[in-house]
Amino acid sequence: MIYVFMILLLLLLGMGLVLWQRPFIVKGLRMAYKSGRLGPDINEKEAFANRTIRSSNAAVWDMHPHYNQHQLSAERLADLEGLRTTSFVVIKDGQLLFENYWDPFKRETPINSFSVAKSIVSILIGIAIKEGRMELDHAVGRYISSFSQGEKQHITIRHLLSMSSGLSWRETEGGAFSDNAEAYYGQDLAAVIDRLSVRRPPGEVYRYASGNTQILGMVLQHIYGQTISDLVSDRLWDKIEAEYPAYWNLDRPNGMEKAFCCFYATPIDFARIGQLYLNNGTWNGKQIVDPQFVEESLTPLPIYDIWTQKTNINYGLHWWLVKYQGLDYFYARGIRGQYIICNRTLNTVIVRMGHKRNPVERHTGHPPDLFDHINAGLEIIKSNPH
Repeated sequence: MIYVFMILLLLLLGMGLVLWQRPFIVKGLRMAYKSGRLGPDINEKEAFANRTIRSSNAAVWDMHPHYNQHQLSAERLADLEGLRTTSFVVIKDGQLLFENYWDPFKRETPINSFSVAKSIVSILIGIAIKEGRMELDHAVGRYISSFSQGEKQHITIRHLLSMSSGLSWRETEGGAFSDNAEAYYGQDLAAVIDRLSVRRPPGEVYRYASGNTQILGMVLQHIYGQTISDLVSDRLWDKIEAEYPAYWNLDRPNGMEKAFCCFYATPIDFARIGQLYLNNGTWNGKQIVDPQFVEESLTPLPIYDIWTQKTNINYGLHWWLVKYQGLDYFYARGIRGQYIICNRTLNTVIVRMGHKRNPVERHTGHPPDLFDHINAGLEIIKSNPH
């Protein structure tokens, strides 16, 4: 009996040591207990420190002549509600054609974008390039000293944007012990980045890793000498006439933005992000993002994709790419089914926000519900052809 007691005591001590060394796990468990679910949720803005992003040039969307005249079919409604959709918005030809919200979410409710934030960081890079502050093939070490020597010195901005940096970031491996979990629940993003090593030569393999985006956020902060929340306010949110404030969660009070996720905004304003890229980086005739960068963002780098085990055709520079029913779409996506889906031929933006998403299929690299949301958008568009 004494041996059983000693083993249990050692296990408890070991567990206590692990939790003491990784306090972010405690926060994750505490938040899971409160929400009744494991992992991040879409409405955890107040669980972390954050910065507010405002537009001093707010405007509403022009209304489409057939605004909200279409009732979704039972099939499409079942697809949306089956994954606990909170909002669905369709923009056609720069006008608001359809919007619907599921209680308790409303038009003005900000929702966590999760990895949609990566596409927003990419836009900020495109703005910095337009302003002549950086180039895609600049070494990251030019801006962050810990990347100026050893194997890290070969990593460029392009490598980070194309998810081909070769860094050792653990996206989901290890679950609660992953780098993603520590980045989301922890309080020192810089420390998480500093300890990364190079796992494979940069530029050779596509491997999705949120740490790449976090590093880009740090580069932008170094270049501009201000937070990326302030950058979004001054150079994006104001320019695209966002209607509502947005928020970006931080690793700690007055700390660093979680650039890889955790940008909260309303669906109606997320749609402006898609419209900006449909307009090749312009808004009201003014060029905001370098147009060549927009095109490069929507072009896959033909390197080996470690997920599909084929040549990459699904990812550009922090934007996803897919062909469906003969049309080319580009889109931003988040882990709980956050989508900004864009098609140039139809001049359409579809925004879907919600609680759930299908698992990504290995053979395609896309979650199947993506196509359900496209189909719902197409149903609305086709019922209002003019």
